Amino acid sequence: MYMPSIQIDEKGNSENFFVIWHLDSSKGPSDNFDLENNTYYFRMRYALESDSNEFTTVYSPYSDVFAIGKNANAYEINKLDPPTDLRVEVKKDINNKPYFYLDWSIPQSVTESSKHIPVFHRIDFKVGNGKWASETEFDSMAIAASKLLVSSDSLDPVEKNYVDKVIIEENTYYFRVLFEGEPSTGNSIYSNFSNIASTKVEAYSNASSWAKPELEKAMDYGLIPTSLRGADMTKAITREEFAEVVIKLYEKTTGFTPDVKVSNPFTDTKNPEILKAYQVGITTGTSDTTFEPNKLINREQVATMLSRAIRIMVPTADFSTDGAPKFNDENNISTWALEHVNYMSKTGIIKGTDGNFMPKAVTSAQIASGYANTTREQALAMGVRAFEKYK
Repeated sequence: MYMPSIQIDEKGNSENFFVIWHLDSSKGPSDNFDLENNTYYFRMRYALESDSNEFTTVYSPYSDVFAIGKNANAYEINKLDPPTDLRVEVKKDINNKPYFYLDWSIPQSVTESSKHIPVFHRIDFKVGNGKWASETEFDSMAIAASKLLVSSDSLDPVEKNYVDKVIIEENTYYFRVLFEGEPSTGNSIYSNFSNIASTKVEAYSNASSWAKPELEKAMDYGLIPTSLRGADMTKAITREEFAEVVIKLYEKTTGFTPDVKVSNPFTDTKNPEILKAYQVGITTGTSDTTFEPNKLINREQVATMLSRAIRIMVPTADFSTDGAPKFNDENNISTWALEHVNYMSKTGIIKGTDGNFMPKAVTSAQIASGYANTTREQALAMGVRAFEKYK
């Protein structure tokens, strides 16, 4: 039999289109198939032939026999097991546009079923807490190319008109996959969905037990910058990292994302998040030309940066420091930071320990021990408290 039309997809899978004329010598040619009363059997093989008769045609063995019609599905299939071990990976095309690559495992039972009926996958998709594509319209789920049984596929949600754009840094994308089987008669058979795979990066790789609830909130509120996702939160935070946390707090509280319009005064950083913080007045750097992004930030600097951010976010709030706790080490607090320290301690967003605020390291021993450093988890906990108080 000649197959005149062959379509090959990007994975090298082919789909063949051909027309069969059913010849019945007793009735003459007919182009009608009677699937209820007749069974039709098919098999296929490859042929390698020469257009110029340079060699004898070579044939492959025949494929398995496939049947359609009456009693074709004597091997009764009434259920399909779901895909397992679904994973998703973010990739980028040659134009640097992100898309998703998914792969999964196919149960042996499904492989066996595919020998008797066509079995293929459908991909379900959603963004964040939104609805699954299948909940809006079942047929909107992405379907396997050529309806073939494969263990991987790629999905571009923009191309499928699920979303206008993909922003990996801001959104979490969720995926699940099911199998669909198409018997020759009757309705399609669907498996349950696979496990859910997502692009969500774990909020942290290590954290103190007291900080875990605060870090979960920070993730939910969108306060953890990309640079800190998956990081060890027990480590001391740098000036750069803290500036990124505070500008996230500013953006999530105000709903406004500033465009960087100022020229960069710093010679030691080009980080746009730092420039945002500089532009709105949250930070001024350590000098007119330096920010010292990799330097660990001390507690009085943390208090000052947070206090400035709050004054910009909610300028009508009460910023009096009456009733603020007095610290035993107040004399060690820099004059430019004292008002900010008092305000932040009054609100309870930043707290002292044993009557001390520990604003900065003063002695060589304190410097060596990391005295007055702020850990990443402490900084994010402060961000959570500020967000909940002023949102």
